[in-house]
Amino acid sequence: MNLIIDDDLAATDADHYLMTHTTNPLLSSETITHAVAQYQTARSSNKADSLFGVTKFQTRFYKGDGTPINHDPDNLIRTQDLEPWYEENSCIYIFDKNSFASTKARIGRKPILFEIPKLESIDIDEKEDWFLVNVVAQGRMQESNYA
Repeated sequence: MNLIIDDDLAATDADHYLMTHTTNPLLSSETITHAVAQYQTARSSNKADSLFGVTKFQTRFYKGDGTPINHDPDNLIRTQDLEPWYEENSCIYIFDKNSFASTKARIGRKPILFEIPKLESIDIDEKEDWFLVNVVAQGRMQESNYA
């Protein structure tokens, strides 16, 4: 993907680039608007060079062999009190040519982790993801009919 982005940047002249994926169909225009605003604010104060979407998790993680990663099984605390971990969800990336050139990737050296609600960040990679997206979309349509 980075080679494709590099080619796109060479062929276009823009101040900033915003990238989403069609496999994230529940991403809302409001979330995109908030991401752009946060990116612009951070850029203007030189606090960030890029932004990427993440999903927040506060749960117990383990390695494949059962070794705990982010908690102590002998001292269980509420999952709500665990340190949050963030998964890159591929929903949105915002960057400029300089940021891309510094890493040869969409995520620069000083990125903002932009939290996206879980129901918006469902990524269709597998058949069950397609099913889940449809269920969430139908639920949203029913909600809007009753609002």
